[in-house]
Amino acid sequence: MKINSTEIKSLEPIKTIAISHIGDYSGIGDVFEKLAVWAGENNLWAASPKMAGVYHNDPRYTPVEELRSEACLEDLSGIKPGAGMKHYTISGGKYFVMQVEVMMAEYHEAWTQVYTVINEKGYECDTCDHYELYVSCAGDTQDPDAPWVVDLCIPIK
Repeated sequence: MKINSTEIKSLEPIKTIAISHIGDYSGIGDVFEKLAVWAGENNLWAASPKMAGVYHNDPRYTPVEELRSEACLEDLSGIKPGAGMKHYTISGGKYFVMQVEVMMAEYHEAWTQVYTVINEKGYECDTCDHYELYVSCAGDTQDPDAPWVVDLCIPIK
């Protein structure tokens, strides 16, 4: 894992089409795959929408079978969500953003590190959406060893 940058940003809300996931956060990949296939079938990739993963619960305090998350695709077209999908707006506001380069196996380490940095800097987390925004992938998106550039976005007070 490599940290590219850390900064405080004012982020705008992001309107998305989302599929909810309940259970271990590491299982959200299948949900993203379903969303990506649907986006391809509806010719949505040409507009270069962003994808994001929203995580609602702290896995230190929530049983794994109750963890809630959202696989999100930025809604640039105004299209009606497909079956099992919904409109979801990722909250905006004041965020601590840490950009990292990670492989699939390093996501847990990256999330642990972002909260460590927040605590070291004395920031207090807010209750808005905690999410990862996928910036780019160097290689095949299906390859677990392909490095991803990801913004970890943590709301702060």
